[in-house]
Amino acid sequence: MVKKLLFLLFIPILFLPGCFKGKPTQFDGELAVKLYVMFEGNYLPNIPVLLSTFDYNISSYIDTTDSAGLAEFEPVPYAEYKVNTKATIMVPSFDNPDSLVEINVVGAGIVAPGDGNIIIDTLEVIASGAEPGLKINEIYTVGPPNNSYYWFDQFIELYNSSEDTIYLDGMVVCRMGEFLIDVTYIFQFPGEALTGREYPVPPNSFVVLAQDAMDHTNIPNFPLPGSVDLSHADWEFRNSMDYGDFDNPDVPNIDNIETGHRLDFMISLINDVILIADGSDLNYLDGIDINSVIDCVEYHTSSDAMKYIEAELDRGYAGIGLIKYSGRSMERISAGFDSNNSTIDFEIINHPTPGHQHE
Repeated sequence: MVKKLLFLLFIPILFLPGCFKGKPTQFDGELAVKLYVMFEGNYLPNIPVLLSTFDYNISSYIDTTDSAGLAEFEPVPYAEYKVNTKATIMVPSFDNPDSLVEINVVGAGIVAPGDGNIIIDTLEVIASGAEPGLKINEIYTVGPPNNSYYWFDQFIELYNSSEDTIYLDGMVVCRMGEFLIDVTYIFQFPGEALTGREYPVPPNSFVVLAQDAMDHTNIPNFPLPGSVDLSHADWEFRNSMDYGDFDNPDVPNIDNIETGHRLDFMISLINDVILIADGSDLNYLDGIDINSVIDCVEYHTSSDAMKYIEAELDRGYAGIGLIKYSGRSMERISAGFDSNNSTIDFEIINHPTPGHQHE
């Protein structure tokens, strides 16, 4: 019986011999290793697979999956092995199954012998955008239960899923229209893009970006107990051209940089595209350079809606079935989990959880 493993960490493939001083060259016993490579339920042919061990001073083994998605290594020394793969594949477009789009997939993990001399396993690869890094982890859009059309407690939550500190300096947060050529809003963190080191996000940390950093549960003469207290948000969207835009002096601002734009960072209650990019491309009039995109999430209440963002960035939708003014939120099923398919990656939770993951 094939055992399934889901590997979420990206480890670069190094096609190098294992030259580690003092490792033995003789080994006790042999193995047959049979590895299937799968992506979203489909076995992948023609995928290079690297098998390596630190137990012996021997070279790595490389094989390519056959038409059934199987890579075979036999005989190999009886040992524990690290397995890696990285490849470019063609998959059906989300909005047009008759057309194909190119995506990069990665996978990594450990396989070890059991009682016998054969290992049979399945390596489930993921879209390369899923490697650790800064992710859009939660998007709260619909507003609390109310009859007054109040939804100004919107927020976006980021999460650093990597082992390294990431710096927000100069990054941009965008609301997108049709595809990457259409930037609806673009707000920027302070600091120098790519090189700045003033605004760190430590590993495994959450960052809350509030539309308005106030306690929305305690507005004078307008109580909304089902809303969200965002007075302690980490950042607040701010448009200096919107003279009525609330500004919490204790919360730093993410500022509008679009000429002539006079609105706060307001997003649709039921369908939109949110994107964060590294800030290297600020010429928003011709869109956002795909190479600068850090993460992108499209959400929609209907799975039959027209796809707006490129499938290379998000092949699905978060928020399917979400209802306006329900007080519910969209959050990744696990902090930082990202397969570049928001239909899979996100779930609807009963109440927003700014600054932490739902239980």
